[in-house]
This record gives sequence, C-alpha cells and structure tokens, in this order.
Amino acid sequence: MEKNLYIDASHPNETRVVLKSGDNIEDYEYEGLKNNLIKNNIYLGKVSRIEPSLQAAFIDFGRDRHGFLSFNDIQSDYYQIPKADLDKIKEEEEKAREELSKEVEAKENENIAEGKLEIDDPIEIEKEPLEDENNKENLNNEKDKRKENKFRFKRYKIQEVIKPNQVILVQVIKDERGQKGAALSTFISIAGKYIVLMPNTPKGGGISRKIFNPADRKKIRSILNEIEIPKEMGLIVRTAGSNKTKNEINNDLDTLIKTWGQIKNTAINSIAPSLIHQESEIIKRTLRDMFDDNTQNIIIEGNEGYKKAQTFMKMIMPSYVKKVKKYRGKVPLFIEENIEQKLNQIFDSEIKLKSGGYLVINPTEALVSIDINSGSSIKGKNVESTALDTNIEAAEEIARQIKIRDLSGLIIIDFIDMLSYGNRRLVEKRLKEKCRSDRARIQIGRISNFGLLEMSRQRLRESAIKWKVTLTDESFAQKLLKTVEFKAVINKAKFVELKVCEKISDFLKENFVNDLTYFEKKNKMTIDIISDPNLIIPEYIINVQNKSKKSIELIEHFVKLKNLELQIKEDKIIEKKDAKKFHKKPFKKKPYFKKKFTKKIAAI
Repeated sequence: MEKNLYIDASHPNETRVVLKSGDNIEDYEYEGLKNNLIKNNIYLGKVSRIEPSLQAAFIDFGRDRHGFLSFNDIQSDYYQIPKADLDKIKEEEEKAREELSKEVEAKENENIAEGKLEIDDPIEIEKEPLEDENNKENLNNEKDKRKENKFRFKRYKIQEVIKPNQVILVQVIKDERGQKGAALSTFISIAGKYIVLMPNTPKGGGISRKIFNPADRKKIRSILNEIEIPKEMGLIVRTAGSNKTKNEINNDLDTLIKTWGQIKNTAINSIAPSLIHQESEIIKRTLRDMFDDNTQNIIIEGNEGYKKAQTFMKMIMPSYVKKVKKYRGKVPLFIEENIEQKLNQIFDSEIKLKSGGYLVINPTEALVSIDINSGSSIKGKNVESTALDTNIEAAEEIARQIKIRDLSGLIIIDFIDMLSYGNRRLVEKRLKEKCRSDRARIQIGRISNFGLLEMSRQRLRESAIKWKVTLTDESFAQKLLKTVEFKAVINKAKFVELKVCEKISDFLKENFVNDLTYFEKKNKMTIDIISDPNLIIPEYIINVQNKSKKSIELIEHFVKLKNLELQIKEDKIIEKKDAKKFHKKPFKKKPYFKKKFTKKIAAI
C-alpha cells in the first residue's frame, strides 16, 4: 500500500502531520503554541526537596512545577557517599549488567533457533489456559529474583546519597499532566533515526523488541559487534534500523555522540536551573520517526515548513530529498486530500466499521474503555463467525484509533463474546500485529472469559483531544431540582430564583412541571425559573430568598476558563511591570530648572 506523509505548516500557530496509507490515516501528530511539551528535553536542575517517605526528590528545573525524580532513576555518579562504597556499588552494577546482557543474548539465541517471532511474545506462544495459569507462579518468582538482583546493591536511602541544592542533569520522561509535575530521570537517552544512544548507561548494544525477524536480529547483532561503542555508553537499534547497513548505523552513532558532547559542554557552562537540550520540533521529529522506505512522498503546505524539511532531509538522508515536495494548490492540502474530514472523526466517541458494527470509545479518569457492538453486521454464517469477523475488523480499527488519538494508560476492550478459544487467539494475534507499527511501548493481555482484553500504552504526547464526562440534560435538571429543594429546606426559604441557560429552562418547564408543583406545595414555597443567555449548560445561579424577598444564600456555579484566567493574570503582571518601568524613568530635578531660570532673569 502506497504511503504518503502530509504536513500542514501553513498556520502560524499550529503544525499537523498525517501519515496516510490509501484512504486510511495511519498516524497523526499535532503541535500548537498551547502545547507546551517538554518530554525528552534535557535540563540542568537543582534538588529542591527530598521526600524520604516516597524515596524520591523534587527537582527545580526551571518550570512552575518541580519535577519528580525517583531514587531508581538516579545514577550512582551523583551519590555523595564515601569513595570505597561508591566503587563497590559500581562493581555490583557492572556485574548485574553483564548477567542481564548474557541472559538476554542466551534467550535471543534460543528464540532464533526455535524460530519464534518475537522475544517474550505472550501471544505468539500458543499455550492451553491451564498451562498458562501453572506457569504464572514461576514467572512471578523469576521477576522477583531479577528485582532483587537489580536493587541489592542499593543499600542506601535517598536522603543519605542526595543533598538539597545539588545540581543534577535530568531528562523529562513524562510530561506535566493536570496537577502532576513532570517525571524525570538522570539516565539520558538521545534518539536518532536508526538508534537510541544512552550515553551514561553502559549496557552495550540492544535491539528493539519490535524487530521480530530472526535473520534481521542476527544481522544487527553482528553489526553491533563490529561497531566501536564507547564503554560508558549503550545503544538500542530502532525498528527503522532493521534493514540498514553498518555505515548508516555507525554514522547515526557518530552524530549522536557529537550531540552528547555538545550537551555536556552546554551543561558545564550553564547555571541551574536551565534548558540544556531541546527535543526536535514536530517536522524534524516526524521525519525522523514516521518516514521509512515505504513512504512515497512528503507533501508540505507552507514555505517555512518546506525549507525546514528540505534542510533536515539533506542532513540525515540526502538520497531521499527528492521525495520532499511543496504543495502549491489553492485549496488547503488537508481538504484536497480528504484528510480534514477523516481527522474530524477523532472528536466523535462512536466509530462505524465497514461491516456495520461500531466502536464506542469512552476515556475516563483511570482508564479508556472501548466497547465493540455488532450493530447491523450480518456477514457470518452463524453468531460465532459474525462475532469473529466483527472483532477482527474492530481490532484493526482500534490499533489505528489509539495511535491517532494518542490514547494511553490502561485500555480495556470489550470484545463481542466468542465461545471458541482459537477465535480469541486470532483476535489477539491481529491486534498484536497491527500494534507493531506503533512507536509507543505497548503491553497486550489476553481475552478473558468475560470477553475483556487489557492493554497498556505509553503516553507519547499530550493528546490533541481532551474528553470530559458530562451529565445528560435530564440528569442535570434533576440535579438542579434536588439542589433547589435542599437549599430551600435548610434556609426555610419562601422564594427561590433559578437561573439557567434557555435550553435547560425549557426542558425543566416541559418535563418537570409535576415535580415543580409538588416541591412548591410540599415546602410552601415558590420556584421561579429564569433563562439567562449568558449561561451555558453546566452553569447555574440559585438565589434563595425569605418572605420579604431578601437574599439568604446565593449559589453560583460557573465553568472556569483556566487558560483565559491565566492569560488575564499574565497581562496584569506585564502591565504592572511596565508601570514600574515607567515610574523608574529618571526625571530632571526641579532645582536645575530654577537655577537656569534665575540666571536668565539676572542677565536681563
């Protein structure tokens, strides 16, 4: 299938990138001025507070909220302990790394010999449910042993090794979200086109688990053995580097080592807190991550974006510069290519399938639930075959939707019930295959007896669409009536004024007439519903009054526009600063004018 990369950089405040395969959107990236993303940026920070109860430190790295640095994410080089103890910790770390690398290589060789598709792939290894349950205990024991081996040398506590105001070089591994600050790590990783360099993690050479072809893994392993990797560094070959030559991987390694040298020099000459290295902007990042040999064309709307893409492609992949093309049409690119219509579907919670079935996506606070319904799907010969066909089609669509919408965290999928164990495995296998192209780390479980599948996905960026669960008109009207009654009874009110938007006001008067008259008779009071055009659906004003219509209590509920409030505050601060600057301007002293004036009079 022909793939094209479309970039809309014509708008001054936002850039959108779409990877399209045929008629389907395979991937979507968005970046605007409001999206203040800091993930993968490297900062020079300062320890502001140590929290022994959490075994973590809070780092001031130049943002409003301080970052969270776990003890496990602190490199031993930053430990302020006696040198003899530090040397022991270093030795034990090296031993643990050697053991881990030997285990990984041995496992990899076993899997290649057996012809398995992927290392530790829970779906490709066919097992009966009983065998799987019996092996769970052994797997848990192995995990516990690994944890013990990994952390046995960490006898110290965080308050003993890290001190307040200590300067630390950190990288953001999770963006700020809601009230949570960014998650930080001292183990730096710099992404290139074909490899990820870990300059302060000496793990040798690793291969992405998404490269599942045994021949490709063997070839990459031989290339890594030939390449000179500095002892203090480690690297991981990305999926984009699976079919690349030794020279291409080596050149990528050299450029990343130079980048690390620049980062170190900048850090030495900087004062904490400060930004040391910024992750590439959206055009460079998407060309690095999305572009591959299957991409036919890179079509860009916007002169600046086209120039950036051309210069970046000349630097990293000069042979593919011809594929970068500027869009010159009068109709906007995304409308011309029927992308805008497809992108607008990500604002809907319901997605229709070609077979007649549909998906319902409900993002909640804790998880994302996806429900699959057969709808008008009647393709199969019987109930089981219809369920299988709909579930397979839904699995393919879900793999696309979670990537386009950037759904992350815990995702629960409610598949249509299937009796056959083999059919469940087929659906799991299809979902796994379609998720291979996703750059995020994904873990996929199995379909349970209830038809539920659990999977988790890494958060790559802040999603362009934010969801919030709201009440229906009927539930909202009921809530208002209950609130009015409660406040009226407590305050012994005789009159209540309820101000709502016109839609809810009409809804109350049409559907809750009996309820309103019942409340008024029961509590011997009058409820007056007033429609206010300035209010929107979640907003209301309740004015509770006594016999003489004096206000006893006023309840106001408004939706706070946080961004608008912050902008107003910022504008006020800027105005104050400007006013201070104006007042500080030096004026000429009055005596100076008086002296000059008296001299003139004397001369006359």
